[in-house]
Amino acid sequence: MTVFVILFLCICFFVLLYFCDQLVRRRAFREEYGLDSLPQGIWIQGKRDDDFNTYELNYPFWRMAKKDGTADKRYGRNYIVWPKSYLWVGHYLLSARKPTTILNLVQALRDNGTKVEMSQEERKKKKQLEKQKRLLACDTTIQNIVDGYKECPTDFERMCAELFRRQGYRCKVTPRTNDGGYDVVLRQGDTTGIVECKCYSVRHKVGRPEIQKLVGANVIQQAEKMFFVTTSSFTPEAQEYAKETGVTLIPGQKLLSMLQKYGFPKQEIKVKRKEWQLTSRDLQKMIPPDIFWDYFA
Repeated sequence: MTVFVILFLCICFFVLLYFCDQLVRRRAFREEYGLDSLPQGIWIQGKRDDDFNTYELNYPFWRMAKKDGTADKRYGRNYIVWPKSYLWVGHYLLSARKPTTILNLVQALRDNGTKVEMSQEERKKKKQLEKQKRLLACDTTIQNIVDGYKECPTDFERMCAELFRRQGYRCKVTPRTNDGGYDVVLRQGDTTGIVECKCYSVRHKVGRPEIQKLVGANVIQQAEKMFFVTTSSFTPEAQEYAKETGVTLIPGQKLLSMLQKYGFPKQEIKVKRKEWQLTSRDLQKMIPPDIFWDYFA
């Protein structure tokens, strides 16, 4: 028997031993935490002394990437780097190549009663949701809304979408770039609508040209309803043109009335786990789009 054959058999033996060890560890973990199964791609690397349950997600990226994170195709031997994501629970350390694998396991553990601390991403998400709910509170003011959203107009669009959602519409916020001249698409039964949202200072006046832009965008969209929501007010010319073209104007004071009717009561400003818990959709912002759609969508 040659040295190479002996070496090959030794490698096979240790690989088999490793996989058997993983099977034993997986079974022990499932039984300890009451899980029917573990996601594919989970590896139990060993034990630890700390009982503090937490996890860390790391995201795939291209070795050679463009500014937007997508693959730089000038490099023929480009490839995706897959840093591991980790979960520390009880005396176990678990890892996986895909962050969604760890995410799914965390959700399963939490659903089964095991406490897993919030990740950095979840703390940030919860903070944003708390801010949104405070600004959606029935007792808020227009100035609070302006101050809260002036640095992030996209969040103002989401707030407006939430208000329409509470009125029975299905809503979709358009992409930040190339939004087509409107920010939110509405559906209610067979009726469609489009909404333009502008978070302006209270003293600002929305003029006729901005209403014309929305009407022009609807030439392509062909929605039955058009809404223009703002934290400010409209010029007389804008109001007259909106009346002629069927655009519903929602100035700051009317927006406040909507908040009083459809917003969150002050005592309800609480973010539940099902709201702040990360989902695979949340990870879309962290992963280059050409990787996300191939491996996570």
